[in-house]
Amino acid sequence: MNRTKSVFLAIAILCIVVSQVNCQSNDDTTTKPEKPKEKISVKDSKLCSKCHCNLETYLLDCSEKLQDLLSAEEWEVLINGDVVFKTINLEHNNITSIPILPKYDVENLYLANNQIDSITEGAFQNLTELTTLDLSHNRITSKVLVPDVFKGPYSEHDFSALEKLKTLNLGYNDLHTLDADLFEHIPNIEELVLCSNAFHVIDRLSETAISGLSSLKTLDVSYMEIDDLPETILHGPRDLETLIAAGNLFHQLPKALSRATNLTSLVLNQNPIDSLIEDNVFPPLTKLTHLSMTFMTKLYKIGPGAFSELQGLTELILSDNKLLNEIDEEALSKNVTLGPYLDYPPLEKVYLNNCNLTSLPKNLLVRWDKLKALDLRYNPWNCDDSNDYLINVLIEQVNKTTPILAKNVQCATPTTLKDVEVVRVANEHLMESSSGSIIWVGLLVILLIAVPTIAGAYVMKRRNCFGVFRRNDSVARSALYNRTSFNEDFHI
Repeated sequence: MNRTKSVFLAIAILCIVVSQVNCQSNDDTTTKPEKPKEKISVKDSKLCSKCHCNLETYLLDCSEKLQDLLSAEEWEVLINGDVVFKTINLEHNNITSIPILPKYDVENLYLANNQIDSITEGAFQNLTELTTLDLSHNRITSKVLVPDVFKGPYSEHDFSALEKLKTLNLGYNDLHTLDADLFEHIPNIEELVLCSNAFHVIDRLSETAISGLSSLKTLDVSYMEIDDLPETILHGPRDLETLIAAGNLFHQLPKALSRATNLTSLVLNQNPIDSLIEDNVFPPLTKLTHLSMTFMTKLYKIGPGAFSELQGLTELILSDNKLLNEIDEEALSKNVTLGPYLDYPPLEKVYLNNCNLTSLPKNLLVRWDKLKALDLRYNPWNCDDSNDYLINVLIEQVNKTTPILAKNVQCATPTTLKDVEVVRVANEHLMESSSGSIIWVGLLVILLIAVPTIAGAYVMKRRNCFGVFRRNDSVARSALYNRTSFNEDFHI
């Protein structure tokens, strides 16, 4: 019995000792944190020997350096490195797919000019600091680009948004439509580029997606082979400032422009609009300062009121419109105050080079002297007095402010001044009168009448015909005198 008690006592003592050892071990664990991993020197890594590492601008440039995405070892260098690169450039490689990328505080990620045709859902969810994402010039289809591609990190109940993402470039891919909820995880997009995707038409789903971007400031829908914009597509992005819609199939100005009331810059280059007349003129866009309509292969006329509602315009670019031969003198003016004077936009730069203009209306602008740049080069200018203001006033102003823009402003007519620079016509007073031919015809008629008359008078004088007239005149005066004397005698 005593023996048994001794055994139990020994076991109890052993348990107490083991328990104390375990507690001591636990105390050591909690009071002594793990030693932090030593930071990797990024500058001396294999990654920076392969790619260009700019430690001053925090740029990692691996363009044309990789066959695929960064390897696990290379990501390890970035994650545990002593430098955090804010910009990573992976352009012009052979990347075909994007998996879920590791957690890293990169802000600008460039994946353009690859072969990407596959993107894993949540691929960017660990890049919570991402502000710019460039996926242009790839093979991304509408089927691949689903809303969950852009979902953020998982929170307690759901995936959160990538709230810091502001710029998304999807240009030059194989998109033909957008999922209506495509931007639900990236609601703060300010710049969206969709150029050179063959949409052909912006359907209802795409319109819903774009119109839901309330923070959008820049929208690029150029070269998408569309012939119009849905009328309500710009209703949601109330703060839209820049719209680029070049290289499409617009025959008329889109009605959707009337909703873009905060627009400051508009680019409509290379659209088959043939004229700006009647109902096809710009709606009120009071904040618009920059308008570009170049390389319009069918544009031939800009009529009255075309730009009248653009009273904030400072730069107007109408260059390289080979058929444009008429700009109405009331194209820019508007009677804002309903008073006796017209109002004009405060234009500073006007580009009319490489068109088919022969004359420029003086009243197109009132304060031509306020212009900092006026490009009139390579037009077939008419150098007679119908273009007096251009020749005697404007070209001198251009020559003083920007001499390079005065060169190659040449006459096309009349033939005697063909290819002569207008500034020379002004300086040497070579301008011809548009009524010169009429004057010459008049002089010829006068000469044809005057020469025979003078010659006849000379012959008559030589034959003393005028002496007969003088004698007859003397007889008449004598007879008149005699009749007067007779009458006087009769009265007496």
